[in-house]
Amino acid sequence: MQSTTTGKPDDIFKTAELGHGITLHYLPETKWKALSIDVFCKIPAMADKLAALSLVPRLAARGTEALPTVQDISRFLEDMYGAVMSADARKVGPIQVIRFGIDIPSPSHLGQDTSGSYSSLVSRAFSFVWDLATRPKLRDGAYPQEVFEVERDEHRRAIIGLINNRPYYATIRLLHEISQGDPRGLPAWGTLADLETVNSRDTWNTWKQVLSQCPISIYVIGDCAEEVVRFLSNYELWFPYDRSEQLMDISKEVDPPPVPEGVLRAVDFLPGEQTVQCMAFGTGIREGTPELPAMLFCDGILGGFPHSKLFTVVREQHGLAYFSDTSSNTWRGLIIATSGISDADREEVERLVVGQVEAMKKGDISDKEMESTRMGLVRRLMTEGDSQTALVMRSLSREILGGIATPQALADAILTVTKEDVVKVASQMELKAVYTLRAKEDAIG
Repeated sequence: MQSTTTGKPDDIFKTAELGHGITLHYLPETKWKALSIDVFCKIPAMADKLAALSLVPRLAARGTEALPTVQDISRFLEDMYGAVMSADARKVGPIQVIRFGIDIPSPSHLGQDTSGSYSSLVSRAFSFVWDLATRPKLRDGAYPQEVFEVERDEHRRAIIGLINNRPYYATIRLLHEISQGDPRGLPAWGTLADLETVNSRDTWNTWKQVLSQCPISIYVIGDCAEEVVRFLSNYELWFPYDRSEQLMDISKEVDPPPVPEGVLRAVDFLPGEQTVQCMAFGTGIREGTPELPAMLFCDGILGGFPHSKLFTVVREQHGLAYFSDTSSNTWRGLIIATSGISDADREEVERLVVGQVEAMKKGDISDKEMESTRMGLVRRLMTEGDSQTALVMRSLSREILGGIATPQALADAILTVTKEDVVKVASQMELKAVYTLRAKEDAIG
């Protein structure tokens, strides 16, 4: 392991290089009750591999070489003072991220020092996480067929179940449509059609090949994080295939595909009583650009809080929405307005949402809206600063997309945003896409 550094000047995590394309990020901090260890494998979105790779965390959780059954893993975690294992597949901007993690109690909550048994606990915890990533339970060079089929079925049902969260599903569909076939616009699970074609042997072969080529970030946060650093200084990170000299280059994936010319419109129909309308406004502002705090401020004034314009105008004044709020996609530079409405009110709601953006462009922003939004954003960021997971994900996002390192740094920037800054961002907002998930019962054409 190369000598540790402090990373970028404004980064709270210290860093160390563990090997070719493998970086350790660690933050010793006593305020949390757990020591959290996460391994993130960062993979450019490949349309033909997304579905298979999204199964890997599920399959890993079913058994490793050393702990071949769910029961074995459960007993192991109990012996680790009730440690908690987790594994998942997600997207950070355009990059598919496969995560394996464990939380173990901090020594202060076990009445132990770091000289003996806690060091052993740390080494066992990390070795287990690394086994999840690299040494799953196999049979004849493939995931056991019966395990694979069960987990694929469960994964399929989980994806289909997302339709029940209509606002989330509509946002996923909007981003897919606006990407116009670019695989980076696909969700972390790829497509259901691709999921049906994967098999146990090819999935393992794909995963071990990816492991040999993908950049890997290991995050350790909590009391005695240095124990993991010490352990890793003498630990050999084993891989099914030797690491390639030519690693995947995720940096070239970060520039998003161009937004459509004009306004793209797409419609789906699903059973239900509520239509969901998503409207994407391009801003030209992304992670790493100086105007990002003003973009987040703009998002908050338009729809991020109960005092925001969409809530007060569309929902309260006109009574046309069950909900109406916004979210920001800082990889794509989008502010997305999402409203749950009656199907017959689609055009009127679109007119009202566009009208509120136009009002912001003209400077129709009150002092109360400015200060309420400022307080709401800072409060949200301070809450994020108390979460191990949120701090790790913000740092991981910065690795991939660039941007501001810590919630505190972003909160400080929010404090300096002026009304003129917000108006400037609003003046750049252009409607680029409207996706409508229409309720079949209401839909009349």
